[in-house]
Amino acid sequence: MIYKGFFLLMHYSKKELLWHYNSLVYLFRSVKKTKHTLYMKTFEIFSRYLQKNSEAHSIVLFDSLMEQYEKEGFLAENFKGINNKDLLEGMLHILMKSMNTQSASFIAAALSIQLPNGKNNDEITAVYGEQMGRIMEGMEKIRSLNLSKIREQADMYRQLVLSVARDTRSVLVLMAENLFLLQHYQSLEKLEDKERVLNSAISVFIPIAHRLGFYKVKSLMEDLVLSIQEPEIYFGIKDKLQESENERNKIINKFIAPIIMEMNAHGLQYQIKSRLKSINSIYTKMKKQEIGFEKVYDLWAVRLILDSEPKEEKQTCWHAFSIVTNLYEPSLSRIRDWITVPKTSGYESLHTTVKSGDGRWAEVQIRTTRMDEEAENGMAAHWRYKGGKENKGIDFWLSEIRNAIGRDDLQPAQNIKPDKFANEVFVFTPGGDLKKLKFGATILDFAYAIHSDVGNKCTNAKVNGKIVPIKQSLRNGDQVEIITSKNQKPSADWIKWVVSTRTKTKIRKALDEQKNLEIQRGKEILERKFKNWKIDFTQELIDNLVAKMELKEHYDLFLKVSLEKIDPLDLKRIAEGKELLKETEKISENLLQDISDEDLESSHKDILIIDKIDNINFKLAKCCNPIQGDKIFGFVTVTKGITIHRNKCPNAQEMKKRYPYRIIPTRWRQNATKVNFRTTIKVLGIDTIGLANKITQIISNELKVNIVSMNFDSEKGLFEGKVGLLVHDSQHLEVLLEHLKAIKGIQQVFRLDA
Repeated sequence: MIYKGFFLLMHYSKKELLWHYNSLVYLFRSVKKTKHTLYMKTFEIFSRYLQKNSEAHSIVLFDSLMEQYEKEGFLAENFKGINNKDLLEGMLHILMKSMNTQSASFIAAALSIQLPNGKNNDEITAVYGEQMGRIMEGMEKIRSLNLSKIREQADMYRQLVLSVARDTRSVLVLMAENLFLLQHYQSLEKLEDKERVLNSAISVFIPIAHRLGFYKVKSLMEDLVLSIQEPEIYFGIKDKLQESENERNKIINKFIAPIIMEMNAHGLQYQIKSRLKSINSIYTKMKKQEIGFEKVYDLWAVRLILDSEPKEEKQTCWHAFSIVTNLYEPSLSRIRDWITVPKTSGYESLHTTVKSGDGRWAEVQIRTTRMDEEAENGMAAHWRYKGGKENKGIDFWLSEIRNAIGRDDLQPAQNIKPDKFANEVFVFTPGGDLKKLKFGATILDFAYAIHSDVGNKCTNAKVNGKIVPIKQSLRNGDQVEIITSKNQKPSADWIKWVVSTRTKTKIRKALDEQKNLEIQRGKEILERKFKNWKIDFTQELIDNLVAKMELKEHYDLFLKVSLEKIDPLDLKRIAEGKELLKETEKISENLLQDISDEDLESSHKDILIIDKIDNINFKLAKCCNPIQGDKIFGFVTVTKGITIHRNKCPNAQEMKKRYPYRIIPTRWRQNATKVNFRTTIKVLGIDTIGLANKITQIISNELKVNIVSMNFDSEKGLFEGKVGLLVHDSQHLEVLLEHLKAIKGIQQVFRLDA
């Protein structure tokens, strides 16, 4: 293949590139013989660019890519109405001329034409290397973003774009694509393409271009946007500029003539340029000052570019400043010294606005050749750069782009990955709103970011359509739907599962509120009990009870009563001056909690016979979650009536030993109507791809069993899962367990007590 020789041009120094330039010319002539117009133009672009920029590190033209284009041709139009060949050539021109990028960006642009949706990224990585794979993956993620509310949340969308891009060139190639499509906006046939191009330009690419120092690109995009949104205004100003061009040139020449004479007289080496303000800039000034076009006097500016030794730059600039201000009256309020103290972006220049002899104001920019090159090429784009490396985030990545885009080797470039510095994550609500969270944020962080009530009731979530637990970490671009339950309550463990300080504060507040409610409830229980016992519930009695129970504060007493860790009957004995017979009952907090689902509770009314009597109110204990078919017994509680436990309940032995007088014989009603019972199973096995999905498929799809909660974890190749289920009876559960045991990789499946 004639393209094979291009591999010889990889990774050469400046001398080697010049040495091998003849090989490139020979190859170009060979390509010309093939009469493929696209290849001729593309190779000609590379040829001219290499010839002009022979210090470039390398030029990479992959034989496989060219062979693919030759064999398959271009795909159909990626954007209806825009020819793909024209799109590629336009993008290459912008990347080369306006952004000063080199071959890696060219290849990414070419691949993006042939693979617009990022397909076969693994193949791209295998053929073109990890770096090219990163560029293409970043472009795919940016293209797939939901932009429905980009105008309302422009700043966060801009940060999201920069966060999901895995390589700097992903953003630059798409910026070039966006600029070309703006230039050919009227050719786009699909309304959705037009809206996406325009909204992306306004909210994302114009601000990024400005912050990266691509000022020409930024001004061009702004003018194009104005021509699309306000065509009458745009073409009105454009026509007036053209009409006044000759007069304006005379004014400019008259203005700079004295400056040229004085600069020459002082022996300074310099260039002098004049530039016309962009149409958008003129229109912005007209709106801001509420004036017409004729009242905008500073339509142009003059730039003095001085040749100077590095040590003498400041002195030379101030020398030129004194020459200009001796000739023309300066406006003291409009002097900007960004030489002594450069902008935070790194921009260096000395600006002054002076009044000419005919009373017109004109801006003069004074800078050295080095300052001008850095400003023009964007090397001064270190926007908002402050603090140490750990605090740099996306801002630091932006500051590195202009140093990195000139690199055209395909070796890993670790320092230009934005995710290395990302300290934020951006996720979508189901309605398309964007939420900014701290990096590493979990489902709980997101839920509390929506509202404290949502966080307090959060049980799990759907992320990109899949159910995940509340401690699942989020990634950029995830779409998250929070699932809540009115019976859910925050737990102290939640604090360990969040990263935001604000979220932790909200959880602690909710826990404190829960605790206060329990304290108030415990106090009310004791007041009611002691009133029934005809014992005065005084502060003196409370202090005595606290002391006897060896507690610190009175609220500790009320809390333990509410949580049923202290039996009020024991407190009655203390109040009557009697000794406690036994250690107070201490059963776990979950032992006597109600079933959380009210519908489940109401469906259980006629399923038991308790102490040979029908229709007695009861609760199913959460400590063992009995289901129909289990051997069970009833237990009379202090405040919650009768609770039903399994004979194998972990608390059964203690309850029967300490409180035999509270145990009531209980059995399931024969031929009772089938109802649902809550239970939990644990699954252990070897972690393999798709294991969790297989488990849920069998439970939900094959056996039609409802899942109410799930939590899957994997570590060091081992898999562990807990699944909350609704089953009819113990036989129903046993069938389910047998099906799960048959899954390859599952080692153990068993029922949990709680």
